[in-house]
Amino acid sequence: MNILFIEQLIVMAYIGIYDWEKKYLQKLIFDLQLSYNTAVFLGKTGTTSYVDYTRVSQTILDLVSKKYFYLIEDVANLTVNTLVKKFCICWIRVKVSKPGAIRSASNVGICIERKVNIS
Repeated sequence: MNILFIEQLIVMAYIGIYDWEKKYLQKLIFDLQLSYNTAVFLGKTGTTSYVDYTRVSQTILDLVSKKYFYLIEDVANLTVNTLVKKFCICWIRVKVSKPGAIRSASNVGICIERKVNIS
């Protein structure tokens, strides 16, 4: 299995359940790994012959920076579902971190891993 990864992708987002959080952009950090069905790309050349990590990154940036979220779980689920559909992904792990959310911890977050059966 080939795994494409992107680490420490920073996205500024409106996220949180408290009123004060809804007023300020906050930093979310994405770490993701994904594998895709290479058969989809057989016989293709150029930028249609692979999953482009630039397009994956831009998809996340566009998706997250243009919405308001209550929970990082919502961000992670939307990210996973969108990437799976858009890029024919058969396995994905997305970690979304919200550094500074708890004073006594350097980081908090969620990690979602999914295996998708693609016919």
